[in-house]
Amino acid sequence: MDIDSLQKLCVHLNEFALSRAIVDFDRQCFVAWNDQFLSCTGYSEVDIKAIPADKIIVESDSHFSNPNEGDNPSAKFIPIAIRTAKAAAAEPGHLVRSNHNLGYIMLDGVSKASTSFEQGRLVGKEQERMRIVRMFEEEVSSGVLGAVFKLHTAKEKLKSIDSPEAAQVSEASDLLTEAIEKMDVVIDDEKRN
Repeated sequence: MDIDSLQKLCVHLNEFALSRAIVDFDRQCFVAWNDQFLSCTGYSEVDIKAIPADKIIVESDSHFSNPNEGDNPSAKFIPIAIRTAKAAAAEPGHLVRSNHNLGYIMLDGVSKASTSFEQGRLVGKEQERMRIVRMFEEEVSSGVLGAVFKLHTAKEKLKSIDSPEAAQVSEASDLLTEAIEKMDVVIDDEKRN
């Protein structure tokens, strides 16, 4: 991707209020950025063009790569801080550094704590939903199905002796069968989601 395309990409990310920049580590300079990035860091376009990238990017010692890429990843994911124009301030973010020495900087912008909390809440909610579906399938549905079979057997016995209670047992059996069919639909929908 050429520099002009990278600059256009960063500009379009302004629409989503995402602070982004791209660094050429071979030349130690910023090659693309958007207004959100400049606003977060306090630098002007003149400043960002002139500042060597290694003077304001503070990389973590730890880095991560895509586990699906095996031993030869195409990029590293690195937690970073960007020194801002204000002397005692820094903005947290992440750097995706390619093997071609280009780096894509993503400033967090929103509170990392609240984002992580919300992500954790959503993951927990999904795990609980799946636990309930699994528990219902394993523990509840077999008991309900057993009750339907017993009701059906009782209904047949009562019918064979022309008992007046056969109609009530038949109605209870039909209601329970209908409820099970509805539960199966709900469980199948939850498994697909």
